[in-house]
Amino acid sequence: MRPTALRGMARWPCWTRTVALVAALLPAAPQAEEATLSLMQAYAAARANDPLFHRAQAEREEGLQHEDLGRAKILPNVSAIGATNRNRAQVTNSNGTVDDRGDYSSNTASLQLRQPLFDLEAWAARNQGIARTAASEAAFRAREQELIVRVFEAYSKVLLAQEEVRLVEAQLQAVDEQLRANTQRLAQGEGTRTDLLETRSKQSLLRAQLVVVQDNHDNERKSLEALVGMPVGTLNRLRIGGGAVARVPGSAAEWHEQALRANGEVESLRQQVEAARQEAKRAEAGHYPRLALLVSAGQSDSDTISTFQQSSRTGMVGLQLSVPIYSGGAVSAQARQAVAQLSKAQAELDARVARLQVEVHRQHSIQHNNVQRIEALASAVETNYTLIEATRRSFIGGERTNLDVLTAQERLALAVRDLSEARYQQLLAGLRLRQFAGVLAETDLGAAASNFDGRPVH
Repeated sequence: MRPTALRGMARWPCWTRTVALVAALLPAAPQAEEATLSLMQAYAAARANDPLFHRAQAEREEGLQHEDLGRAKILPNVSAIGATNRNRAQVTNSNGTVDDRGDYSSNTASLQLRQPLFDLEAWAARNQGIARTAASEAAFRAREQELIVRVFEAYSKVLLAQEEVRLVEAQLQAVDEQLRANTQRLAQGEGTRTDLLETRSKQSLLRAQLVVVQDNHDNERKSLEALVGMPVGTLNRLRIGGGAVARVPGSAAEWHEQALRANGEVESLRQQVEAARQEAKRAEAGHYPRLALLVSAGQSDSDTISTFQQSSRTGMVGLQLSVPIYSGGAVSAQARQAVAQLSKAQAELDARVARLQVEVHRQHSIQHNNVQRIEALASAVETNYTLIEATRRSFIGGERTNLDVLTAQERLALAVRDLSEARYQQLLAGLRLRQFAGVLAETDLGAAASNFDGRPVH
């Protein structure tokens, strides 16, 4: 960039100058022929194609059936039985005569209703089914919010890896220019061979680093393709200028309280504790009697030899009482096992709540602290760019060394990279904070996507 252009840029607003400086450092992106995949399009594709999300949907559908299965335990059970048989009979009477009845058909049909009246196990099963269904719903809500974060993270990792490639390429380009300048100065008798060797050494290191960052970029792109279920061409680049995203309102303690109320994983574990509590009641119910109402009606034709060529209809209404006496200790063992499972579920809930407090505090701090970090890095980008030009002029005047120029170029590249990474981290922290609080929605991802309106990158 010419010195006259630099003097003109000094009159621009701060963030406009930053964007211009970054654009000057980085080579222009090639024109993409394929369609650009936006962040929201990536999310829609992930909902349709991500295997982990499909598994979560199947688990939710499975979990929804627990409530119906538990309710069935307390509802009437109606069964019908019908049978028809082909018989051949000979009856020998007491006087020795034989009554050959030949071939005949016998038919029976019955309808029975059984309604539990007092069954502690059935009621515990019903409550357990409700808790398991609620746990599945909460877990699926957590998986939905997790998908939003996974898409943003995968999308941003590709862009960050691309920025690494572009920055190393920019450094390499700057070193190549410096190498040409060193060669010319040496030919004119003004430079030294040491300057030339330093620049060549830096050039070789950057070429090796370029291979590493290009490989990392390919790996991150493959990860995004696996998530969205289709090849990925170009992506929208994060807008570096424009300032940091506003801090989320509320303290970390307030967000933690919200997380305890609405976090999907915590709610799922809480419902699992309730399901384990009902399982303990089911096991304990094995010590109690059961009472059921029985109603049946039946009809039979020649169902036995003694009722040959006779039809009968029967009806019955009664109570069935079942009293457990001895089961070899199985009921007591099941009860102890259920109590242990309840303690395990409660411990898992307590551990998740403790981890949640740490995670909420960490993401809240990142989201808040990165505001000042972004402002400082933006200033560092401008300062380092100006420093490069000043160092180059000093080098030509003999006041600085070649190594000083290379160091200034590297500092600028690192500042640009750190600025991009800080913006990604702040956006991701805001999404994760809402995820942990259980309030993350697609609209929040849309708000983050509004920051990706820069030039498309491959």
